[in-house]
Amino acid sequence: MNFRKIVTPFLLFLGLVSTGQLTETHSVYFDLDKDKFAFTEGKQLNSFFDDLLYKPLLDVKILGYCDDRGSYKYNLDLSNRRVETVSKWLQDHSITIEHISKTIEGRGEVALEEGSEKLSIEDERAQNRRVDIIFSLKQSISKRLEIKKINKSDLTTNEAAQIKTYEKKVVNAVLKNEKSNVTIPISNNSKILPQEHIKEPTPVIPVIGKDEYLDIPTKLDTPVDNTQDPFKSLLSKNLKKGQVIRLENILFYKGRSTILEESQPLLDRVAEILVARKDIHFEIHGHVCCINPVYKDAYNRDTKKSNLSHDRAKAIFFILKKSGVTYNRMKYKGFGRTKPLGGIDKLDRRVELFITKIDGQ
Repeated sequence: MNFRKIVTPFLLFLGLVSTGQLTETHSVYFDLDKDKFAFTEGKQLNSFFDDLLYKPLLDVKILGYCDDRGSYKYNLDLSNRRVETVSKWLQDHSITIEHISKTIEGRGEVALEEGSEKLSIEDERAQNRRVDIIFSLKQSISKRLEIKKINKSDLTTNEAAQIKTYEKKVVNAVLKNEKSNVTIPISNNSKILPQEHIKEPTPVIPVIGKDEYLDIPTKLDTPVDNTQDPFKSLLSKNLKKGQVIRLENILFYKGRSTILEESQPLLDRVAEILVARKDIHFEIHGHVCCINPVYKDAYNRDTKKSNLSHDRAKAIFFILKKSGVTYNRMKYKGFGRTKPLGGIDKLDRRVELFITKIDGQ
């Protein structure tokens, strides 16, 4: 296989960034020789599209690809049909044809995702059977905005509280006079403060004596800060049934149930503490954000199923089990987006430990 690593989508993305446009990109994958995407891909596209802001003002570039099999003419035709499928979907969702441009590559020479060198030939081909959709907001419009973001998941808490009204205001103002260069204010007498100026409530930290923490030594090479959660809570002698401990900074690859390599040492320390603390019984709860409420869970690109929160909790379960935590002390569950925190969307992407029992309590 001789796939190029630097290709049109990447160069096009750099071109858009260099012009100062706001951009968001999504890929839609197709089965072999098919020009209609599967139901699960439709769910992913719908969820991504729902989170976009200023939709009536967005320009869309669609780039179509196939894998490397078949003649150039056949692949060109198949790529074109896939692009038309996506174009029709966008038009059915209120993106006008005037805002859509199309590029047909017709072959599998596309940029593969990080880690693709570990994929089999068939998996590489599957990743090449796709259409890339690049949504962008012109620089002439974006420089008029006080909220310069086009994805809800990137909003701060302060921005999220005002975006619904502000989005309507922006769309109306631009459609009324697209040539204007006047800044569109959030309100007549208020502006969004930079995030660094927003005062967060000071957390109440209980004063705990030295004798209220367990001293569990580590054999790990990577140092961790035991004064921070989740380690602090797990080491506390005051840990209670019903307590929820968020696994801070234990992260996954986007859209997958595979843990990032840099998060592994943190999870190893969690396992080390739980192996020593045989009195703790718990459930592992997986949560996701940014999915359409009609769907129960997010799409998992590792399993090709809509079970991302479940599989992330399951992944933690089996890592802990492999590390020596007895399986009958723990269970795992996926909650989709049924338990949002009520703040910024991205904070809903989390895995938590729910303490179900402390022996002796």
